[in-house]
Amino acid sequence: MKQHFQQIDILKGLAIVAVLLLHSLSRGQLVDSYAIYHIWQAVPVFMVLMGLNLGMSYGSKTLHFKQLYTRHYFQKKALRIIFPLLLIYAIALVLGFVWEQVYGREVYTLDWKNLIGVLPVSGKGNYFITLLLQSLLALPLIGYTFHRWPILTTLVLVLLEIAFQALAFQISYFNQDRYLYDAALFRYFSAIALGLWLSRLITASNSRYGWLLLLAGLASGVYLYFHIYQQVRLPYIRPEWQAQLFLTFPFATLLCYWGILAFPQQSNVPVLKGMATVGKASYHIFLVQVLYFGLVVDDSNIALNLTVCLVTGMIFYWVESFLSKKISR
Repeated sequence: MKQHFQQIDILKGLAIVAVLLLHSLSRGQLVDSYAIYHIWQAVPVFMVLMGLNLGMSYGSKTLHFKQLYTRHYFQKKALRIIFPLLLIYAIALVLGFVWEQVYGREVYTLDWKNLIGVLPVSGKGNYFITLLLQSLLALPLIGYTFHRWPILTTLVLVLLEIAFQALAFQISYFNQDRYLYDAALFRYFSAIALGLWLSRLITASNSRYGWLLLLAGLASGVYLYFHIYQQVRLPYIRPEWQAQLFLTFPFATLLCYWGILAFPQQSNVPVLKGMATVGKASYHIFLVQVLYFGLVVDDSNIALNLTVCLVTGMIFYWVESFLSKKISR
């Protein structure tokens, strides 16, 4: 049986709050607050946790390939991922119409990308939805191969990420439209691999590999400093995401590891329990914030952004969970 770690939910809760802050603060505020070491790590932390959960799910199982893409798997993912997405699509269509009638401002983003996860009213961070949809197909295979050939799988994932970055640098289409580049799961393959290794580290009695993670994480932190504050740039890699690639993901992994060590596995402390609840609703909160930032013009009110997105996201989570239970019966 898969062991539950409340720390993972707490880390997700902290990460989704960081996403909201990331989308509310100016770049200058982020740079001045050294956000590259905390708030800016939100998405890498989510991707590492994706690999961690995958490793926790597959670590104790003996699977055959035919057991990966089953009807049960797709039904479970459809309820967990697709159903909330379809609900927010419908809500976005209605709210977009109301917004245009009331404020006379066009907010719809209707094109072929709606088929791959772009909301009809699209705001900041929408690319992550497309990343998540890709993961539905990629993660079972990655978890299966890692369980059998961990070192080879890790090597392949890292090389695929590097190869994609080198190829993307040559593709002129991304100069006009970056969405497919931003939303490519390939960019986070090494983060997923690190999450898989982290799942072994936290469940093993021997923590000697923690020193390797510490050294790699500190090296990543040094690179991040030089990249952000000394304007160091890598050749042959597109400049937009050089703060999130194979050289930086060990730092996010180290943050996750420290969080797992620092927080209790189970706690009834109200603050921790509340943050864990926010973490469980992080996907729904994220969907709500994509729509929210697609509607509002002035997004500089941090308290308003946090309150609306967290409260509405939690309500959406509870309502959607109720509907999902009704459907699954």
